Amino acid sequence: MLKRLAVLCGSLLGAMALAGCQGGRGDDGQFQTVVFQSSQDSGDRHVNVAFFWITADLDPAVDYHGWVTSRLGVGEALVRLNDDLELEGCIADSWENVDETTWRFHIRDGVTFSNGTPVTAESCMASLERAVSMNDRGAEYLKIDSMEARGQTLTIKTTEPNGALPNNLAEPVFIITDTSLGDEAIRQAPVCTGPYVVESFISEQTAELVKNQNYWGGEPGLDTVTVVQIPDSDARAMSLQSGEIDITNTIDNTSVTLFTDNPDYKVSSIISPRVNVAYMNHEDTSPLCDLELRRAVSFAVNREAYAGLIGGSPAHGAYSDAAPFGNETIVSFTYDQAQAERILEEAGYVDRDGDGFRENRDGSPMVLRYLQAADHGSADSAILAAAVQSDLKAVGIHMEILAVENLSDYQSQGNFDFYTANDNSAPTGDPQVWLETMYTGMGTSGKKNLTNYHNDEIDGIVEEMNRTFDAKGRYELASRASQILNDDAANLFLTNSYLNMVSVSRVKNAVQPVADYYFITKDITVE
Repeated sequence: MLKRLAVLCGSLLGAMALAGCQGGRGDDGQFQTVVFQSSQDSGDRHVNVAFFWITADLDPAVDYHGWVTSRLGVGEALVRLNDDLELEGCIADSWENVDETTWRFHIRDGVTFSNGTPVTAESCMASLERAVSMNDRGAEYLKIDSMEARGQTLTIKTTEPNGALPNNLAEPVFIITDTSLGDEAIRQAPVCTGPYVVESFISEQTAELVKNQNYWGGEPGLDTVTVVQIPDSDARAMSLQSGEIDITNTIDNTSVTLFTDNPDYKVSSIISPRVNVAYMNHEDTSPLCDLELRRAVSFAVNREAYAGLIGGSPAHGAYSDAAPFGNETIVSFTYDQAQAERILEEAGYVDRDGDGFRENRDGSPMVLRYLQAADHGSADSAILAAAVQSDLKAVGIHMEILAVENLSDYQSQGNFDFYTANDNSAPTGDPQVWLETMYTGMGTSGKKNLTNYHNDEIDGIVEEMNRTFDAKGRYELASRASQILNDDAANLFLTNSYLNMVSVSRVKNAVQPVADYYFITKDITVE
């Protein structure tokens, strides 16, 4: 007999997940319970999955909602990234660079949307046009001048050379959807080409999936999937222990040890492209506009110790060591408290009043404001904030931690000295997007450069990347940029994040991908 567990409750908070409290309000405003179906007792191949984040809708063209649509195994793009962050064919099986502004993609024969409609170059073009028209990121990534569809051949002409274009098409904003269904249908249940189909969806709560009977890539390993949002890492861990969920990811280092070397569970973990960063304000309203102070701070933090606290590895620069962009060739900051103190003394940051903290050069009090917010359902940002505070105190720098929910408000006002983030340094497997977005003011992509960092050499490297079409050349440019950012002590690059996926033992082939907008794949199955 099918075992089901349903508990009505208003919200999920911490340990309440252990009691099975899940639910949300549907479009009609009525409370709806989430039913957990046990894969052990059902004849179906079913798993319950916990995500730390489910978006307000599933439209890939809206904001970063496509990342969730991709993680659900519902949406696919023309191309995808493998675990070496190399580009592979997906809906497109080949492509070529015709000239500096022309790219030609062949759409794989035999691919259909989940409703059985054939995927053609024309339907792919319609989907890309929609993404570009609705999303600034989509427009900036592709720089499209025109597109032409003939049969299964899609030709893209760009307004300028764009060496990053093939990699950028892997970003989930470019998930190929059946645009003929209209915006409302796409928001609630986009019809795409992935191994799973959305059967029902509750905004920011749950998604029920069924296998795509028309999937082009082979038989999906599951019949049905229930996905529920559990923002807190500890709550996800407890739900896994209680048997309510079968798979989750992003379990904090302090909890993942509960599942390692335990025959009831399997842990898949990798060093990811994500970097834990404390971004430093370069505006003259912050003491950190001074290079010497930034250098001292960069020597004062113990990255090795931080990696031991939260997992992962010490960061060497803006790009994670998981990205093939030449980190092994750059000179990076290492922990050196004596060097930090020497720089501070020589630069005129001294403790004049004997309270144990250094003042600004003009004798005014120096208190650095560190904005800390929860990130990706993890407690790591709070752990890192406390560790940085302790290390800076050891060299006489007073740092105040401000735990905030509305981080963007402080960022947009420039009301910070540091702000913390766990950011993907290679979201498309290519170095340009991240460099341009975070370290230039170029176009709309530079709108995330909230620290107002500027270096003409970095701007020049980004321009050169536009005209560089071979991967080796692009990686060499990225390595040059990494060294410049280190020489400028641009930010505190703390740790390369590790990602993990934890599953119960009866689940097979649940493997954590390096690109973290993949999760539920056709290969996952259950005994």
